[in-house]
Order: sequence, then structure tokens, then C-alpha cells
Amino acid sequence: LKVGLKPPHAPTADGAALREAAAMAVDILKKLKRQAQVRQGERRTKGTGECKGDTKVGPKAGSKGAGKGDAGRHDQPEAAQGAPARSFEPAHKFFVSSNWKALLEKRPAVAPKAAASASSAAIASDGGAAPNVVAVDCEMVGVGPSGSRSVLARVSIVDFEGKVLLDRFVRPEEPVTDYRTHITGITAATLTQPGVLAAGAARARAAQLLEGKIVVGHAVQNDFQVLLLSHPHAFVRDTALFRPLRPPGREKKTPSLARLAAHWLQENIHSGQHDSVEDARVALRLYRLRSRQWEKKLRSAMASPGPHAAAAQASDEEEG
Repeated sequence: LKVGLKPPHAPTADGAALREAAAMAVDILKKLKRQAQVRQGERRTKGTGECKGDTKVGPKAGSKGAGKGDAGRHDQPEAAQGAPARSFEPAHKFFVSSNWKALLEKRPAVAPKAAASASSAAIASDGGAAPNVVAVDCEMVGVGPSGSRSVLARVSIVDFEGKVLLDRFVRPEEPVTDYRTHITGITAATLTQPGVLAAGAARARAAQLLEGKIVVGHAVQNDFQVLLLSHPHAFVRDTALFRPLRPPGREKKTPSLARLAAHWLQENIHSGQHDSVEDARVALRLYRLRSRQWEKKLRSAMASPGPHAAAAQASDEEEG
């Protein structure tokens, strides 16, 4: 009986195989861990959150466990047996609010401070017209012998966006001798229809809208004359007198509004009867084209007053 018994400490074949399998499993786990760390580093570098795929690791040829591949695979963890690898989320996901889409939808197109300043800032392309800018134009009919004197028959005022503030026909206080219909479009029936303002009421409405405002117009002194109004010179922007608006080669000529519209706006106006609302809007658009230059030049002139502006106006010739 003693001869047939093995010492308790003697190694058996089964024990050696288990030790080899355990050692191989440890090696595989270490390799898997290193490979996972490499893949994770690559994903973070490339900014991708997708796993490239599973990596199968088997025993090397010539290793002790090469002949026992089947037995070793049973002892490998699930990751080594073809189980799908974990996908790692991009790191920036954890630094962005989960309701970012809702925040984007609520985001205003213009920042609140910018929106507040825009209401009082310039609107036009190179400086714009401020909210205290209006444009005016009047249509006139003739009174007296042969209609030689002009009186108010229509007054139109638009704001800095071109919206109509006032556009009314006006009943002259004197008998009209020339309606100038081919230009004004006004007839005797026009001035007898409902809604026509008395001359005094029209002037009062206009004075109220123009008070304290920068007034834009073309040959606007004629409009002030028929409105019986005076306006501070510093608050007047006359497109007929501003030299930078004059077309090249005609700097010494006082241009018509139609010529300026054709040159700068590529628009044809006054091909038929005049429209005082259209004329006021065109003058406003011309002002807005050069408003920054205009205001800068005016500030310089006011800082160093002199006879330059008066001399420039005196040298202008009326355009035929």
C-alpha cells in the first residue's frame, strides 16, 4: 500500500496545466489592458467615440501553452472570447450641458446689449441714419399771375427707415392758377377731396414732426420756404449741396435728385409725375450712403468754423 501512494506534495499533470492556464490568462489580461489603453488614447486624440473592433489574442507559437489552446481559451475572460468591446464617449460630452439644443433655440439673434445699442445706432451701410433723422419733400402749385409763386399742395415726411409719418394734400390759402399737373399729379379735384388739410394745419403738423430732428431733403430750402419754417443749419442735410454725392465730372453743378438716383442707386425716377414720398425716401437713401463721411465733415467744419461752406454753395451752378 505504501508503494502505490504518491506523496501529497508531488506535482500532478492536472495541477501543472491549471498553473499554465492561469499564467496565460494573466498574460492575456495584461495585453488586453495595454491594448485598451492604446485604443482609448487614439480615440481621445482623434475625437471619435467608436470602438475600432475586437482584438483577438491567442498564445504565441512555441509557447508552453501552444498545444493546449482549447483548454486555455475556456479560462480566458469574456473580452478575449469575442465579446463586443466597450465604446468610449468623447471627453467633451461631459463638459457640455445636456440641454444645449434648447439653449441654442432660445439664443437671441443679436446680443441684448447690441440690440439695445442698435436702436440708437446707425442703420445704413456706412454709418446709417439715426432715429432722429427724417426726410421731407413737398409738392407745390402755382398762385398769382401765371402761377409764378409756389405754395404748398402736398407734404410728405418719412422717418429714418422710410416709413411715412405724414403724407397729406394741402389746400392753398390763395386761388391756384397753375396746378403743374404734369409734375405734381395734382388737379383741382385733388384738393377738394376729403382728408385735404388746411395750409395752417399742415404746417403745424410738419413743424411738430421736424422739431429737433436732422432733416434730409433735396433742395430742402424750397420745402422750408413753402412750409414757412426755419430749421437750424446744423440739423439740415441737403443732398443737392453735398459735394461728395455729385457724380464725377459734375462736381461744380448742382445735381437733380433724378440724376443722383440714377448714378448712385441705379434707379429711374421723375420719368413722369413726381411722388413726394418717393422723393423723400430717395433723398434719405442718398444721405445714408455717405452719412458717416457727411457727419464727420460737418463735425470738422463746426470745430473750425469758416466761410468754406458758404463759399462752396455760392460757387455751385444750377443744373439745367
